[in-house]
Amino acid sequence: MEQHVYAELVGGPEDGRSFIIPTADAALPLGQFTFPAPCDGEDDDSRYDRSDQRADGVWRYQYAGLARSLG
Repeated sequence: MEQHVYAELVGGPEDGRSFIIPTADAALPLGQFTFPAPCDGEDDDSRYDRSDQRADGVWRYQYAGLARSLG
């Protein structure tokens, strides 16, 4: 059975963005997210790493800098 958890981004260009992500039974949600650069032609994507979980159950992902786009 798949369940969903809430996630929030902290810092960087996506600061404050929140969304719901799927997670397998009893497993931690994804350890990292990478978001494409906001403008075409930019090579760097924004990377966020799983940081901690708030008391209300929301997982926080901290801005970890830029990552080279593979595209």
